[in-house]
Amino acid sequence: MKHKVNFLAIFFILFLSSSCFAQNLIKGSYQTGFKYYKTYDKSRPYVVNNDTIFRPLLIHFWYPSKEKNQKGSYSFKNYIDLISLREDFNKPSSEVEENSNNFINAYAGFAKQHLSVDTTLTTEKILACPVAARYGIALAKSKEKFPLIIYAPSNSKSAVQNHLICEYLASHGFMVISVGSAGDNSLNRKNDEKSIMAQVNDMEYMLNYFEDSLKIKYTGLGLMGFSSGGLATAIFQMKNEKVNAVFSMDGGQEYGAYITLSRVEDFDLKKTNTPYCLLVNNFENFSIYPYYNSIVTKEKQMFRMPYIDHNGFVSFWRFFDLCSAQNSISKFCTSYDYISGAVLTFFNAYLKSNQLANSKSELSFQTSEYINSINSDNSIIAQLGNIILADGIDAAKKFLINNQEVFIKKENEINILSKLFRDPDIDAAIQILLFNVEAHPDSWQAQFELGFIYKLKEELLLAKEHLIKARELNPKNPDINKLLNEIDGQDK
Repeated sequence: MKHKVNFLAIFFILFLSSSCFAQNLIKGSYQTGFKYYKTYDKSRPYVVNNDTIFRPLLIHFWYPSKEKNQKGSYSFKNYIDLISLREDFNKPSSEVEENSNNFINAYAGFAKQHLSVDTTLTTEKILACPVAARYGIALAKSKEKFPLIIYAPSNSKSAVQNHLICEYLASHGFMVISVGSAGDNSLNRKNDEKSIMAQVNDMEYMLNYFEDSLKIKYTGLGLMGFSSGGLATAIFQMKNEKVNAVFSMDGGQEYGAYITLSRVEDFDLKKTNTPYCLLVNNFENFSIYPYYNSIVTKEKQMFRMPYIDHNGFVSFWRFFDLCSAQNSISKFCTSYDYISGAVLTFFNAYLKSNQLANSKSELSFQTSEYINSINSDNSIIAQLGNIILADGIDAAKKFLINNQEVFIKKENEINILSKLFRDPDIDAAIQILLFNVEAHPDSWQAQFELGFIYKLKEELLLAKEHLIKARELNPKNPDINKLLNEIDGQDK
């Protein structure tokens, strides 16, 4: 059910005005149900406290329900307790209690100190705060069935890190399943490539469990990933043609982890003809968004969230804010509502066929102070990076020369691309920076970046030469002088 629509022309509407949307999102017509399932993947070993067991998978399931009574009322503590149980389903209740209190103490302390969350909120109040989901209520019956979304959490984190979005989607007629992220054979993600595939395998196991053990039918399959979970959704989509849409919340595939992703055996950009939406953090000039600019689908869009960093894509802060009796003025917390609205609008468009049939006029995007469309095209920069990865720097240099009129206008983007290759291929990074210096001899930034990377390679004479040129062009820049002082100290 891959809809062919003009994605750039008819994409988003954030259904509420800023003043209303900044409070509570409008809940859908369904009650939100929640269940979890304890299971083991017996095909893979897993190490807990030096004991080798089968891989434990604590599957979380949010779903729409028509039950109106208060059966199964759930508190935030019920969710947080699951974090403690994810590796040991039989952990003593006293230990679970301690883990949950310590977890919220740490997270609430951070929120109070850095995110303008009510400082009078206690750990006890947060844990006791009710959530939208109710445990064990019946899945609603639907003639058309419901779409299914798989959520992939970030590095070693639990499935409840974005419970607000999962609950919100369920209230609007989506089923959401998720399992906590872990490495190849333990909670720690020691090997990045193996950890990506471990999460992909978890997602595949979970989907099979949903289909074969729970016997639940669905229509349309979407993926939603945050941070390193975005890497897993990329590979999962490449391996599974049934995926209809992919939503990325600041996914690692758009930053330095793209190179690691490209080395995974199942990586294949030719298999990326699936609608894709990307929300990124507030750091401008931080990435060329290499995955977004490499995938083949024309149905893609990218947005920046101007008030949040990477941490802002987690629901805890907004939930703490909602637990407070005080009205929030935190744009950081409020931004989470706009993420939720964007996720719903995207999946409505691509997983619910009636939405496109009946509501095309509602899908025109309206930008706001909280979410901004990004229209810049860095596909040629991404292509250059992919050539380095696939064919080496000599082929990339030919590509640079053959397209030099275009690349001369991409000085900043080439600087950013060079940072992607600092660790895996520093010589390639140097070569593309040499092109920048030759094309822009009077640019202090080009000279600085080349001097910086020569310093990384410990070629100090070359580093000093380019940093001195950078200082001549920008004598008051403190970063240039700092690097030169460091080199002088190394020379002594």
